[in-house]
Amino acid sequence: MKTGIRFTLQLAASSLMLAASVKVSAQHSPVISDDYRTEVVTSGLNQPWAVAHLPNGDILITERGGSLRVVRDGRLLDQAVDNVPEVYFAGQGGLLDVLIDADFSTSNTIYLSFAHGTSDANATRLISAQLKLRGDNNNPEYSLENVTPIFTASPLKRGPQHYSGRIEQLRDKTLLLTVGDGFDYREDAQRLDSHLGKIIRINRDGSVPQDNPFVNHEKAKPEIWSYGHRNHQAIALIGDAVYQNEHGPQGGDEVNLIKPGINYGWPIATKGRDYNGARISPFSSYPNTKAPMIDWTPSIAPSSMVYYRGRLYATALAEQSIRALSVQNEAVVDLGKVFTGIEGRLRDISVGIDDKLYVLGDGDQAELIKITFTLLR
Repeated sequence: MKTGIRFTLQLAASSLMLAASVKVSAQHSPVISDDYRTEVVTSGLNQPWAVAHLPNGDILITERGGSLRVVRDGRLLDQAVDNVPEVYFAGQGGLLDVLIDADFSTSNTIYLSFAHGTSDANATRLISAQLKLRGDNNNPEYSLENVTPIFTASPLKRGPQHYSGRIEQLRDKTLLLTVGDGFDYREDAQRLDSHLGKIIRINRDGSVPQDNPFVNHEKAKPEIWSYGHRNHQAIALIGDAVYQNEHGPQGGDEVNLIKPGINYGWPIATKGRDYNGARISPFSSYPNTKAPMIDWTPSIAPSSMVYYRGRLYATALAEQSIRALSVQNEAVVDLGKVFTGIEGRLRDISVGIDDKLYVLGDGDQAELIKITFTLLR
């Protein structure tokens, strides 16, 4: 379940690999293999980016154009959530992640990340808001109240690329947010006076935790938690351990175990090449930077990641796949593609309150697919 603290089952890590091929039919009928079944929960989504599961079973889905959609009992409601802030919708920008606060049952708080501003001056922004339900079960209507910006990346940048925007909440209830390098600003990933190319950590009201690694660094942004990142669209928690993956350019996609204050190398050290084929750096590793646990070259374009039943599952856009990763004592091993019949660019993966995996497609007329294991794992 995508809440501030993910509720995951610590089951045996010796479970069987998934090998059967599944194809979701055009009629949206369930498909069953020896290991799992899939069904389309809803379709007709327009450039969705993220999924979050409410305690009452409703599902929130962001669409980059600025709509926060609601799925109830498998039906995509016509009415989007009201009072969502205006977003800068261009390129890779728009409405991005949604996260349910760990204390949602008492606070009704959610968080949204999005591209904010104009083509000449834009940034990744994070807001908090209370999600309110009006109407009845037959005609539910949600709206946001007390919408409060709690973080806006600086400096502002030009161009609509590399916002990242993935949100997570640690056990101490502080928030993590990935901020991309802005594409044309990749050198900023190494600058501590810029939020670009960083994971930032803040309190729920936007204030800075005093144990952040650069709080007492005179020229550093105090929100910075780690740096040297490119376009990191996934964070997954396993207890207190924070795992992240990120897009390289042509190759150099990474999986990292994130520690506060650590430099993860971009663009000083990378195995990726620029889109014109040129080398970005002569170094694939470099002193005082942390090498990735997994490097995907050629690029798979990883887009999200979740921990579920002893494994990490990562979705990919370019490879159009889901990969399973084993985790043992903070070591990660790529087990390869699973659920190989789920086709197309995949944007997000999450765990629902029903303890099923949910996979979100990408682009126009995208689908939300539920995966149920049919064998004990």
